[in-house]
Amino acid sequence: MKMITKRTKSFKKQGTMFVHPDGYGFVSTDLPKDIFVPPKYMNGAIHGDVVMVDASARDGKLYEGKVLKIVQRTMRYITGTVTRQSGQLVCSPLDKHMNFDLSFEKGTKGLKPGDVVKCEITTDAGNKSRARLHQRIGDGGTPDIDQKIVIAKYELPAVFSRKTTEHASSIHHAIPQVERSKRRDLTDMPIVTIDGETARDFDDAVFVRRAGHGYTLYVSIADVGHYVSMDDPVDADAYTRGTSVYFPDKAIPMLPEVLSNDLCSLRPDEDRLTMTAEMRFDRAGGRIGYSIYPSIIKSSARLTYTIVSDMLKQGQQSATEHASPDLLSNLQTMRDLALILRERRMQSGSLDFDLPDIELNMDEYGDLQSVTRIERNVAHLMVEEFMLEANRCVAAHCTSNAHPFIYRVHEPPDKDKLYEFYLFMHNLGLKPPHFDSMDSASIQRILDRVKDSGLEKVVNYTLLRSMKQAKYSIENIGHYGLAFDLYTHFTSPIRRYPDLTVHRILKDLLAGSMSKGRAELWAARLRDIADHSSETERRAMDAERDLNKLLIARLLADRQDSPIAGYISGITGSGLFVEIEDFFIDGFLAFENMPGDYYYTDTARHIATGRRTHRTFKIGQKVSVEIASIERFTGDIKLTLARKTGRTGR
Repeated sequence: MKMITKRTKSFKKQGTMFVHPDGYGFVSTDLPKDIFVPPKYMNGAIHGDVVMVDASARDGKLYEGKVLKIVQRTMRYITGTVTRQSGQLVCSPLDKHMNFDLSFEKGTKGLKPGDVVKCEITTDAGNKSRARLHQRIGDGGTPDIDQKIVIAKYELPAVFSRKTTEHASSIHHAIPQVERSKRRDLTDMPIVTIDGETARDFDDAVFVRRAGHGYTLYVSIADVGHYVSMDDPVDADAYTRGTSVYFPDKAIPMLPEVLSNDLCSLRPDEDRLTMTAEMRFDRAGGRIGYSIYPSIIKSSARLTYTIVSDMLKQGQQSATEHASPDLLSNLQTMRDLALILRERRMQSGSLDFDLPDIELNMDEYGDLQSVTRIERNVAHLMVEEFMLEANRCVAAHCTSNAHPFIYRVHEPPDKDKLYEFYLFMHNLGLKPPHFDSMDSASIQRILDRVKDSGLEKVVNYTLLRSMKQAKYSIENIGHYGLAFDLYTHFTSPIRRYPDLTVHRILKDLLAGSMSKGRAELWAARLRDIADHSSETERRAMDAERDLNKLLIARLLADRQDSPIAGYISGITGSGLFVEIEDFFIDGFLAFENMPGDYYYTDTARHIATGRRTHRTFKIGQKVSVEIASIERFTGDIKLTLARKTGRTGR
């Protein structure tokens, strides 16, 4: 009998380290799969480090390695709590990827256990990481401590530079006649803004006119580029921030307030400079022509999603102050076009994730009072479809071999990740199509089938985890999730730097000033802008999510020792993730905290079964739990089964 031997291939690779809370790591390189690094071979590397690894592969199926050297330490600062160990104060990082404490280098005078600090990470002669105190943030009694922790953790630039503040205050508010003469005057058009009740900036306005060919859609976007020139102080700060960050009761804006809330905010009954995409559609929603031009508008109303939805539901019986017959007729026309555009987009294979969008309701003292889900209505749909069309139109207009451009792209999912989702659907009994024929349209049909069922949230979240993140790029690879061949971001220049960049390129083209030299300038800058904008977008999303988690967890502290309903959102080898009903936050129910039985898991079928009782837990199943503990400055929640139901099976 011939023995089968496994062939091992060794090689060196450089990549970025991802550290699991349990201490092992994965190094992301240009290989198809990440390189696994056991804890004993981390050699001082921490989360985010660029490292050189000595790796090996067995028959090309498994990559494993050890860290040879740290090429670059990208995480310079950490946020942590001060604890006392063996009589010494140490810094315990709040980041779950930093699973070890750091001894202070020096400068701990005045610190006490329970303080929250920001520290610089240093390395001693023995390659051991240490903490150098940078800032004492506060303690549990410090006002807005949660927000301060998040700002420090993500190094959010919360204060504008003096040069930016001075420059912004010097901007002229009046629109000179010479500027008016360069623009199309749309001030008589009954264009409106439609935003949420608590929206802080209004950078888009819309209007739809019925025409013989079908419809004409006008999307007018604040002309931020008129006020913010490339490389001026305001622009420098805007680039650094990359995007606005929205907390429940505060925004960290990309632009100073004089711009974001005044000059570039499309407030009603005030002349505002805009860039307008005028798009013509046939009755089936196909775009048959367009014009893009600098304009001046005067918004006729500041509407909210709720007002628009109520008006369209109530028709002529609407009792709101905005319900003029002309406005109602305009909104009905907008709705008609939006529904046509949406239907056309969905038929093309666009994915529609119905993930909960939540609102945290704060009191006058900045304390969280309640959490509510924002229900999407027809007004949300209208604005969404119109912004998508404007972004597509501008992308098509600006795409040329003669000059570079910045796109919003979304890569197709990895085949392995998609196959995991396929198995997940199959094991839930959802009967997906054959894997080789799975495309975005067939995935959407699955999402439609589980809509409004107990599986809706978990299927949406599982699909989202199998997808890659959308990002900005100078290479157009299309947008998988939207099923668009060409896409960009044009509609939010107040709060996103890539949108402001798109405005500048668009204006170069409209003015006929995209010379060879100008194209070379963009070529030199756009990749950095795209990469930096993708990074700051992820930073903002993580910061917003973390603050919400901290605030909700603090609200839940009052519910300890009381039964709470939840849904199983994930199953691992060590326990269950449970989404707490009505609070949109996960807690962890460890099997070791479920006495009386030993549980084994079938991760392919997403089931955990008790060996003695045969009690089963399935993904999406409703359970009754109690909060065992909440980590104050991370928001991590540990759960136990509710005592009154802990002995019952299902």
